[in-house]
Amino acid sequence: MQNTAARQLARFALGQHTVEVTADSDGTLTLWLDGCVRKSRQSGVRGTYLWTNVELPFEDHHLVEVRRSAGPGATVEIFVNGTLQQRSEVQAA
Repeated sequence: MQNTAARQLARFALGQHTVEVTADSDGTLTLWLDGCVRKSRQSGVRGTYLWTNVELPFEDHHLVEVRRSAGPGATVEIFVNGTLQQRSEVQAA
């Protein structure tokens, strides 16, 4: 179950799967797939990077990447197979 104190940064469908990215008040980013945590990382000095592979039917593989830059005015970028899906500004921890 998702942390209710977490702020949702993104939610989108990837085939039959639901991908979500949340940020906790301490700056931890979490990447969810179908309601299950796939990766979670605290804010780092050089930023934060999360990734997971998602397999769709017929061996259709997708790489989901989440990148947060470091420092104030940080941006979070979400890529699927190298293509930018979303960019948003967030508070860095």
